[in-house]
Amino acid sequence: MFVTVGYSDNPDSVVAGRHAAQIALSKANREERCDLVLLFCTARHNQRLLRNAVAEVVGNKSCIYGGGAVGVITNEYFGYAGDQVGIALFWFEDSKCTILTEEGLQESERKTGVRLGERLAQIGTTQVSPVVLFYDAIDRSKGDLRLLMATWLLDGLENGLGFLPDLIGAGMQGDHLGSETQQYFGNRMSVHSAIALTFSDDIQMNSVIMHGCHPASPYYTVTKADGPVILEINGKPALQFMDELLGSAISQEYYPFFLLLGINQGERWSEYDENNYASRLCLGIDKERNGIVMFEPDMVEGTEFRLMYRSLDLDYMKPKINALFEQIDGQEALFAMYIDCAGRCAGYGGVDMEDAILIQEAVDNRIPLLGIYTGVEIASIGGRPRGLDWTGVFCIFTKKKAGKGNSVKHENKHVWNRKNIGIRQNREIPLDAVVKLCEQNAAKILSLDAQSISIRHELEQKRRGFGLLSELSVYLQQGAGDDDIFLHVTQRINSALNMQRTVVLFPNDKSLFVPHILQGYPEELKEKITELQIKIDASFLEPESPVLVTAADDDTKLSDFREILKLEYFISTPIVVKNEVVAILITGRMTEAVPFLSRLSLSDVETVQAISTLLASAWVYRRWNDADKLAQTDGLTGLLNRGALELQTIKALKNCLSSGKICTFIIIDLDHFKQVNDTYGHLEGDAALKALAQALRQTFRATDIVARIGGDEFAVFCTFCDNVEQITRRVSRLIENWNHTPLVTTTGAEFYSSLSIGISVAPHNGTTYTELFQSADNALYCSKQRGRNQFTVSGSDEAMSKFSPT
Repeated sequence: MFVTVGYSDNPDSVVAGRHAAQIALSKANREERCDLVLLFCTARHNQRLLRNAVAEVVGNKSCIYGGGAVGVITNEYFGYAGDQVGIALFWFEDSKCTILTEEGLQESERKTGVRLGERLAQIGTTQVSPVVLFYDAIDRSKGDLRLLMATWLLDGLENGLGFLPDLIGAGMQGDHLGSETQQYFGNRMSVHSAIALTFSDDIQMNSVIMHGCHPASPYYTVTKADGPVILEINGKPALQFMDELLGSAISQEYYPFFLLLGINQGERWSEYDENNYASRLCLGIDKERNGIVMFEPDMVEGTEFRLMYRSLDLDYMKPKINALFEQIDGQEALFAMYIDCAGRCAGYGGVDMEDAILIQEAVDNRIPLLGIYTGVEIASIGGRPRGLDWTGVFCIFTKKKAGKGNSVKHENKHVWNRKNIGIRQNREIPLDAVVKLCEQNAAKILSLDAQSISIRHELEQKRRGFGLLSELSVYLQQGAGDDDIFLHVTQRINSALNMQRTVVLFPNDKSLFVPHILQGYPEELKEKITELQIKIDASFLEPESPVLVTAADDDTKLSDFREILKLEYFISTPIVVKNEVVAILITGRMTEAVPFLSRLSLSDVETVQAISTLLASAWVYRRWNDADKLAQTDGLTGLLNRGALELQTIKALKNCLSSGKICTFIIIDLDHFKQVNDTYGHLEGDAALKALAQALRQTFRATDIVARIGGDEFAVFCTFCDNVEQITRRVSRLIENWNHTPLVTTTGAEFYSSLSIGISVAPHNGTTYTELFQSADNALYCSKQRGRNQFTVSGSDEAMSKFSPT
């Protein structure tokens, strides 16, 4: 089996799909089509356009599987909450892979699992068969978000198959908010589906899990539960129990995605062993029932758990991965997959470094790597595949080498000894005071953990903001146009600052503002808003006081404006140049969802203000460029004027002479131009000059310098010519074409004109602008003396080379 990977973060779905696929193909250097494409993208992308673009590149429309991901990791790149696309191309060679799909998760995870399990049994799946399971983690079929449960899906799979195979997997979602995404289903797309990739037995999966969590409390017991909702703990309503336990250290709004519970199946008070703990993350709170909603429904009545805190030190990751590589002696390492909890990314996870960076460093380009940020991770723990939270699952796919046995011993094959559960009851620490002290310490630890996450999130947003400013400064220096830089800025704001929608408003001549750029909007909504003319409140025009609207504000604050832009919470700052508002930058979010879409803060305001200042500088720079261009341009024809011709020719002449090539200076005169003005009028004369300017553009190269030097005279400096004949052929064609070009007046009358041209050659006729100009002018005079409608090349003798049409 042979695998390559590709990555893109281009916001254009078509470009991103092509780019990622082309990168992966370029690494393969194979002519035959790949057998399988794994494709993942964030919810920002148009998935259908992306899929079609990938299919166009790989040449196989029926082998694309995958779906949504919060972010992507490869050997060289990683990113999340933006426009990331990740792709892996597989050539199976003498190995095999059977792909099975089942729909209907929204109706029943268990029944879908049973059907999938039965089909796995039909193809001969065994307990050692390597299986990768991808499933849709989000159900929005009834409007509200419901998390589809890996526990129930795996229960059904075990029921249908009779056992659970060697399995890893991921619950797919496209962003931290759980926006609905589709799954790639071979030659089509689907939702609420499960995909099982079953590899032949010559392929082996060798995996290790990364929790990075440690116990912070004594044990507590779930005394009542309903599916994923814990209703009672130690006989008290669950929410009340946690409030009393944690006190004022952590408010309820921070429970989701922060409160982490650990289920230990090892010795109760033995030294902490990560392999004995399954982490369970809080998804939300049920105030009506005083309950805590978990990501998985397996914390049933009687389940004992401990509060867990996240380690800020990720140094444990590299040794675990290196140890896994060392264990696969006798196996050929083919490909690595990293299934990473979306909450573990820096800025949300409260860590000092992205775990993606550590994964990249540990893999060290030894094999292709594709990682995805997911909603749920599945790996074997306690001898059984389980849905996990706040976990990274790193897996190396290997193939047995000829004559070698399998020496790999899986860390995740450790089987929990459930008999110890009854024994450990006698080992509880009986001292209530010690337990109370432990609880107090737990509250303090978790409080510090929450503060760390909050600070880390703010620092991460600042880092992204500074990175964006640096990127935009470079982009500005590269000379992008106004529309280009505004478009680029709004695309990058959404991605870099984790905003959902960004708008640029321009003023019109009616003291109203019109939407010029809308990012993050569906096409149909974009079309409606683009047509609007918006009256702006005076508060939007104050550069020193940006507008900030959050959920803390009254619903009536700027309610009309919020409704017009369909943007609930936002920051607005004007782009001001010389005390004039030239545009308004507005960026924000449609909802607040701690911690992934936290409340907009003054820190965010400062970042957006800095961006608007940069845009104002870009505006000034562009206007200066426009003025500079105008100063060098002939107002009638749009060609360079005489001053610009001289400056550019002097510079180009120096470069050309140093290269050893020849260059030519050409002066062109429109014959009998005074008669045209006298006969048809000056407006028709202007039209003739414009027509000739266009003819010159079409005749000469883009690298040549074309100018109008006054009245009816034009000049061209041609660089890097191999010989004079190259130019004379072009000039001959110009004269011929112009002779047959009708000039039509506004009254419909037609007339024709001719050209007289003089040519000088460097270095033969001179090496300075003045020398070449004088020689070409003399040659032009010679053409006129000989009857016009011809060109003359300046020579050393009195009889200059000449051409006149037959």
